[in-house]
Amino acid sequence: MDTYLFDGGRITKMEVDYEPACNEKIPLAKELAKKNPDAFHEAIEMMLQLEKQTRLGADMVSCSRVLVAICQICFDAANWNALNEYVTLLVRRRSQLKQAVVKMIQECYTYVDKTPTKEVKLKLIDTLRSVTEGKIYVEIERARLTKILADIKEADGDVAGAASVMEELQVETYGSMDKREKVELILEQMRLCLLKEDYVSTQIIAKKISIKFFDDHTQHDLKLKFYNLMIQLNRDTSFLNTSRHYQAIAEPPRKKAPVVAAAESSDDKKKDKDKEAEPTEPAAPEPEIELTDAQKKELTEKLVCAVLYCVLAPYDNEQSDMMAHLSKNKKLEDVPAYKEILRLFMSKELINFDTFNADFGMVLAENEMFKDSTKHGKKCISELKDRLIEHNIRIIAMYYSRLHLARMSELLNLPASRCEEYLSKLANNDTIRVKIDRPAGIIYFTTKKSPSDILNNWATDVNQLMSLVNKTCHLINKEECVYSVMCAVED
Repeated sequence: MDTYLFDGGRITKMEVDYEPACNEKIPLAKELAKKNPDAFHEAIEMMLQLEKQTRLGADMVSCSRVLVAICQICFDAANWNALNEYVTLLVRRRSQLKQAVVKMIQECYTYVDKTPTKEVKLKLIDTLRSVTEGKIYVEIERARLTKILADIKEADGDVAGAASVMEELQVETYGSMDKREKVELILEQMRLCLLKEDYVSTQIIAKKISIKFFDDHTQHDLKLKFYNLMIQLNRDTSFLNTSRHYQAIAEPPRKKAPVVAAAESSDDKKKDKDKEAEPTEPAAPEPEIELTDAQKKELTEKLVCAVLYCVLAPYDNEQSDMMAHLSKNKKLEDVPAYKEILRLFMSKELINFDTFNADFGMVLAENEMFKDSTKHGKKCISELKDRLIEHNIRIIAMYYSRLHLARMSELLNLPASRCEEYLSKLANNDTIRVKIDRPAGIIYFTTKKSPSDILNNWATDVNQLMSLVNKTCHLINKEECVYSVMCAVED
């Protein structure tokens, strides 16, 4: 019976079975090279002849054994130059079987950590990466070798070189690689790009990871690593996104409820069909994994960071919705000070800066975000002051339609010039509608009207105009009638 082998998606017919020859010659060649180091080339030559026979005979299994044996002989003899030479030679031979190349590369990959010196290791990695370039069937091995090379470059201080090497990998297109390993490599690409401060590339790479992957509680360690990298990326550019990332970390991992499949009778199926039409209750939330006290404390700290970054974010509809969502979190009861800060920014009341500083200054000073010694801490302190002033201006605009600039300076405890700066900033952001009469020193606040309100007002004005026109025409006709009657009576 003919034997057919699948090689690289092609059906290849095996002409001759060289298993008996391999069983005889492979141990013989290994023993010859081991006992007599001078016979190394003789043993390799014996294997090369057998390799040619197995390759032309399309015996994939035997060819794989021969290629692996050649690598093992070179490794046992510690002849690293010969190993690099023969790996390059064997991969480029005509009609070389892909599965045999895969086995050889996998064998050589195990030798990378066994190299005697760093130079030998780098040369072996370079050889293996060059022979695997552009070959889909060894893409996983090439990716792992590239990761090792990047680690070496990073250890030598060449972060830019390590990042450029890792960015060559398009691991999201590797169909044969495990999802977890893919995400690990993508996270490594993000980390290296952040180290060399290439934030645009980091943002592009981050989009290659689907957030749904982290729903599995077994991937919680990768979830933490991903969001910590995203926090480093966004904490100086987008406080709202940073708050969103901290909220994702603050959510405890949950176990997926097991789905039990049971056999159903025909009557049960009919009942199920009848129940489908009835409104169903929402599914119960998945149970949380039990956490230690240290883990609970860490999650609470992350939730506090989420609250603070949400407060520091400029006001808009999304930020307002996020504050409302955070205020419903029951875990904020463990940190009443931060819950009160969130309540103040959600309330429709003015916040006095001196009172706020007296009540929460010590609490905020203990947080790493507001350390004066760091650049980020100074920025957070400045942004907090801006958010307090902007909040007060929005509240003033809510209760006043017209206000003297001096009175507003008194309410905000700011000079008039600074008040105008903040008013201009909020007006440019379309947060409030305001006009300033500088000669009179009066500020006019107007509410933002929706397009439907504008149309309704216009329609009302048109109706009033047409009513006046009709009434005017009626009065004119009335006067004409009265005049004609008076003329007739006089005649």
